[in-house]
Amino acid sequence: MEFRLWDAHCHIGWFADPVTVAREAAKMGLGMLGVTVVPREFLAIRPALRDEKNVMLAAGLHPWWVQDAADCDELLDAISGLHFIGEIGLDASPRHLESWDAQLAAFERICTACADTSNGTAPKVLSIHAVRSASTVLDVLERTSAAERCRCALHWFSGSSEELWRAVDLGCLFSLGERSLATRRGREYARIIPTDRLLTETDLPEHEASPATASDIASSLERTVSAIAAARGISADDVHHLVASNSEALLAQSVHNPPAPSW
Repeated sequence: MEFRLWDAHCHIGWFADPVTVAREAAKMGLGMLGVTVVPREFLAIRPALRDEKNVMLAAGLHPWWVQDAADCDELLDAISGLHFIGEIGLDASPRHLESWDAQLAAFERICTACADTSNGTAPKVLSIHAVRSASTVLDVLERTSAAERCRCALHWFSGSSEELWRAVDLGCLFSLGERSLATRRGREYARIIPTDRLLTETDLPEHEASPATASDIASSLERTVSAIAAARGISADDVHHLVASNSEALLAQSVHNPPAPSW
């Protein structure tokens, strides 16, 4: 299955009607990695989306939802049978610092489990949140061997230039959206990130039970493609091709041969 547009990080479960959005997206030639913020969200929407071949559904534990290290236990119980993991990560912004220790413990446990159960021929794909925490996120990915054994995509990366190149050296990919590209740093990163590490994302919708549609996703992705093209001095068609190639290599590997779920 080939797609012209790819959303490497969207909250499919937050649409008012995820199945309709998925089916409209398929008609538009849009593939997506649908991340979830807690395991129960994944469990709730997986049955409805199981037959939507353009949606790769990820089981996650967003750092905003972590209050205790044990919050990840349910996800850990299922990781061996899952291919896509996300949204996971760390957030050191002021309003989330109170849960930092629990976030870090949970993220380390999740990354360890992902590395230990990743298949060498079809490694697990991780979609990672790293707000004011890029160095620590990279420390964990390196320490747990997740950077080596999994495919790690940093969502809306906003770390320093030094952290960017460290992430590149560790093999990370980067999903860029129009909001990140609205900043000078985001546009510069879009210009210099290696071609084979570029992905596009929307991070849509912005809230649960959203009336947003597949057209909103497609429009956002087209604006992102145009912004990347401008930053790199290439054509939008070239960006479409390279993003499609990267996304298919990262995401489409399980569409035709999905792992047997154990959850």
